[in-house]
Amino acid sequence: MNPLATIVAMLITPVGVALRGRRAGSERSIARRSELARTEWSAIELTSTSFRPDGPIPLRHAGRWYGDNVSPQLAWTRPPVKTKALLVVVEDIDVPMKDPIIHLAAMLDPTLRTVSEGELNRRKTAPGVRLLDPRGYQGPAALPGHGEHHYVFHLFALDVVPKGDTLSRAIESSAGHVIAHGELTGTFRG
Repeated sequence: MNPLATIVAMLITPVGVALRGRRAGSERSIARRSELARTEWSAIELTSTSFRPDGPIPLRHAGRWYGDNVSPQLAWTRPPVKTKALLVVVEDIDVPMKDPIIHLAAMLDPTLRTVSEGELNRRKTAPGVRLLDPRGYQGPAALPGHGEHHYVFHLFALDVVPKGDTLSRAIESSAGHVIAHGELTGTFRG
């Protein structure tokens, strides 16, 4: 951690400790939104060589205060044949707020089966990747002292290409069109 980040962490840690009991929770997850309810019961297995399921996310993939902010490698099994687009969303379900914070939203070409490290960052998107947030991937940056946070990587297979260039518009136009879903969770402690 850089010296400025160390000073900020020392000042903010008491706030994180005070808010430990407050968390958005999985019941407020984007996967629970009615627009993203699955219309079919297919599953996609989402994996990463960058971290193990339910394991810690390395500092290389953590946000700028903590690490290098490099998006992790992701891979997934073949989505259903009817898939026209893939929506990938990363959220922190443990923030001390009403709703989880989104750390990435992107549309992927349905023929992709993997994205390499860094290919979901703003400056180095891969062919077939369209960011729905101009910042691109924003790695874990849990509030110091707040405890362990869970970062859920979601992959939604859609039987339409959603309209819009923002996550909210993509979700609205995806209503009733999710045909498969997969998720992978990593942890990070501030």
